[in-house]
Amino acid sequence: MSLMRMNHVRIELKRLSDVIASLIKNHERDLAEYNTQASESESNFAERESMAHSQQDWDALHEINIERLNSTQPLKTIESLAKLQNELILVKHVALIESMIVKTFWCLTHVLSHQEYKKQYFLDQTNFSDGFEAASKIQELTNNNVKPKSLKFWDIFETLKTIRNTIAHGDPLFVISYRRATKFNKQIDLIHLSSEKNECPHTKSLYPSRPHPSYEPTSKWFCSLKSDLGGIAQLNKKCIDFVEEIRNQYLKFGELRGISVHMLHACRF
Repeated sequence: MSLMRMNHVRIELKRLSDVIASLIKNHERDLAEYNTQASESESNFAERESMAHSQQDWDALHEINIERLNSTQPLKTIESLAKLQNELILVKHVALIESMIVKTFWCLTHVLSHQEYKKQYFLDQTNFSDGFEAASKIQELTNNNVKPKSLKFWDIFETLKTIRNTIAHGDPLFVISYRRATKFNKQIDLIHLSSEKNECPHTKSLYPSRPHPSYEPTSKWFCSLKSDLGGIAQLNKKCIDFVEEIRNQYLKFGELRGISVHMLHACRF
């Protein structure tokens, strides 16, 4: 893609940063309101429960327990909304980064007049969108002067792609290894480990999850995104930093090859 496109992605990510900050503020407000209401409700439940115990009114106790359970529904709704927001924003971030990588590859085939790759990837394959393949070709065409796969963010991106591919098809539950999930969470605290997948060929259809998880590094886990919006803010920052690194490498490559900034801007997709 052109430098113009890189600048566009950078602006979009910064706009998303403001959106995420607003979502976090609203989420914290909703939690504060819920906690206040829950505290008042629990005081009322405790008083009624004490009275029902003293009168041995078991029907009243049953009704109180049902009401107490129903009173947690607003919290579940708040958490579900936060998870949905995390899913949508993650998909948006991955789409921006991947399209940037693919279009950078496209632009390089034009700037460097690489007719073979232009025909192979962008004429015969009009919908080419493989960010992994594009990143490899970028490094090849620039003699490793622009190297997405060598940056720290790339490991994060590989995990993000796995998550995005599942979520984008409507399934909030994805499967990755325990080692991969914990490594990712050390950088971006976003993955909730739900249960270890049963790998036994004889019983996995009957018991999809292991009742006693092993926590082995290579064990596969059913995971979802957390309801904490702080993780998606960390993701946004990592993406912005990655775009800046690629943009700087791209400008230096242009300077090294004598390609004007105007040319880097002018190459559009």
